[in-house]
Amino acid sequence: MTNRSIRFLLRYRWPILTLVVLSLITGGYLITTINVDNDTFNAVPPNIKPRIDYERLKKEFPAPFNILFLAQFEQGTLSEKIDSLRSWRGQFGSQPGVTAVTDLTSLQVPVKKGFLGLSSTLIVPPDSTIDEAKVRSLVEANPEFCRLFISDDEKALGMIIAIDWKADRNAILDMMTAKVHAINTSPAIKTYITSEGAVSYFIDKAMHHDFKLLLPICFVLIFLLLYRVFRNMLHVAASVCAVTAALIWTFGIIGFLGIPFTIVTSIIPVIVFPIGVADAIHLIRSFKAAAERKGATTQSALTTTYRELLTPCLLTSLTTSAGFASFVFSPIPWNQTFGLFTAIAVLLCYVFNIVLLPLFLSFEKISSISTAIETTEERLLDRFWNGFIHLTLVSREWMFVIPVLAILFVIGVRATRVENNFMMMLPPGNELRKSDTFMADHFGGTRFFSVMLEKKEGTITTEDDWKRIDTFSTFIDRQEGVGNVASLIPLITRVSELLTKNRFSAAAVKLITAPGGGAGKSYGKFLANFLSADRHRTRIQVICRNESEILTLTIARNIEHYVAEHLSGYTVLVSGPAILGEAMSSILMETLLTSLIATIIPVFFCIVLFFRSLRIGIYCSIPIVLLMGFVYAMLGLCGISINIITVVIMNTCIGIGIDYAIHFVSGYQHAARVTPNRFDALAATIRLKGTPILFNTLVVGVGFCVLLVSSFPPIRDFGLLVFISMFVAAGSCIFIISLAISRFGLPVPPPRKGQP
Repeated sequence: MTNRSIRFLLRYRWPILTLVVLSLITGGYLITTINVDNDTFNAVPPNIKPRIDYERLKKEFPAPFNILFLAQFEQGTLSEKIDSLRSWRGQFGSQPGVTAVTDLTSLQVPVKKGFLGLSSTLIVPPDSTIDEAKVRSLVEANPEFCRLFISDDEKALGMIIAIDWKADRNAILDMMTAKVHAINTSPAIKTYITSEGAVSYFIDKAMHHDFKLLLPICFVLIFLLLYRVFRNMLHVAASVCAVTAALIWTFGIIGFLGIPFTIVTSIIPVIVFPIGVADAIHLIRSFKAAAERKGATTQSALTTTYRELLTPCLLTSLTTSAGFASFVFSPIPWNQTFGLFTAIAVLLCYVFNIVLLPLFLSFEKISSISTAIETTEERLLDRFWNGFIHLTLVSREWMFVIPVLAILFVIGVRATRVENNFMMMLPPGNELRKSDTFMADHFGGTRFFSVMLEKKEGTITTEDDWKRIDTFSTFIDRQEGVGNVASLIPLITRVSELLTKNRFSAAAVKLITAPGGGAGKSYGKFLANFLSADRHRTRIQVICRNESEILTLTIARNIEHYVAEHLSGYTVLVSGPAILGEAMSSILMETLLTSLIATIIPVFFCIVLFFRSLRIGIYCSIPIVLLMGFVYAMLGLCGISINIITVVIMNTCIGIGIDYAIHFVSGYQHAARVTPNRFDALAATIRLKGTPILFNTLVVGVGFCVLLVSSFPPIRDFGLLVFISMFVAAGSCIFIISLAISRFGLPVPPPRKGQP
């Protein structure tokens, strides 16, 4: 920045500040228009085959939004438990938007009686008197129908609540969670709710809590740390205001464009806040050093500072921005939004730093800036850097650490895993996680997917058709990890046994599958869930245990292979939430790899072009590549899985870590022009740039540490690993680049026009 530019900013500081404030008011208003949408289905890329298949499946077999309510009774008779169920059923059923409630008190099963020899009856009659023996008899005779509504030991009872898709689901879930909490005050009853679609509701709740908690904590911590670094309220205010302005503009743009706010974008402020003050630390410390020189004025000190650091700060902002912007190439919509707007926020931080810092600093009198008096802290830092210089440039003791790090890297990489279950984003104590465990223990699992079998020619209405489908259903049920299979088979076999005492009969198949058949009135909704209206397609619903070693895509491939070999004349479609979740695993790894490539290549060329040196590009890249290995190993060593949030760890660390390399190399070139001796120039650079980098690392690291109090385990993992990685990045950049320069040297170009 030229002296003329500084003079312009200082001369028109009040009009500029007024324009900035007006723009921030506009941005603040736009923030209020942001819509929150954590529907995990929207995180799945729209063009992948499992999602396309799932969209088709929902068209063929449309279903309402279902919530499963579960109750575990420690005591009481079956009659008392059913009475409780009736009471809750009435409360839930009266809620606006609830279209149906199904439980033991409304469940119909086939029985042998009536003119045709077949009828249906309720498991529990509508009158107040309950015949427990009769209820047990009907449950035992119809286990496939009752499996989801009562456990074998009668301690757990279930209820399915169907909700209209257009209803206010959040209001209904608010009511249900409140009811669950009220019931759970009794030590004899524990209730749970679970649903595939309810994940977004609980993510919303936890995200709102986090956003209200984390951002203020981050703000206060960074404010205190900056004051500890600067010991000057004006400098702290300048740094904080620049980042705050950048965030308001960023989220104002999100509101203006109508882009939904998700759990992934909610961590942008906590990421950008510590990153945004990094340049301010370098600029203000350099300004203070320039202002302490004899005869310095505010304008001359600012001009000196910006001539030295403006371009390096631009480069660090561009490289950090590139690290996040690489997620634009991710197929995951949530990560695309996160990457784009984090990159925008980083660039806006740079803009507001170079515009607002001179305006704030112009209010400070040069005479008020303290002269350089060595403090205890500075003596300790000087002693620390002397030891670091000796370790880097003189001793060889560090070489013994290399084999240990190599072994840890191999162990960590081998232990790294991908997590694709959105429910695992919630804390273990969350209602949904508790329900998930309960369902797995009593009802076979909570990972659902569907198998749609379609007959190429004709309808699925013959006895032979259903015998083949029965064998197919048995094959699915025997797959490793499958806890339960639901289909039309139990109804067909039960009716057949009642009519003919055989497992299958043509009469039973015709009675059930014929359009407008005798069973149509009693089981119309049940039939619609498993058999298409034109009778060309049938659906089998599969429930898997929620265990990491259970691979639903493997089960899906086995199913497709079976149909190809044994069910000629049929085509199969396998899809559902469990399949979508696992399909995300390969997409997450693809996102990780493509984002790394899209980060490293632009960053490398930016450095080469800026410094006009291939050697510097290589020097700066080495610690970053090693940092990538460290982060990847730490994922495995710490037991942190790669998921939709932690997948951004690597790029975050690279984007921030490369800043240290750029500032250090730029500082060395500046020192080498004054001190021709390579060793002395390196030592001076370590002392001069090491302290700002250390302070920068401390502020950034502590800023990310705020994420450790998040409600979401993946966000806590993200914060912990970035915190550790920042110190590794800072140390390795200074150490490795110093080592490379001391051994192989570095060309120092002449100063550019206007530079000292």
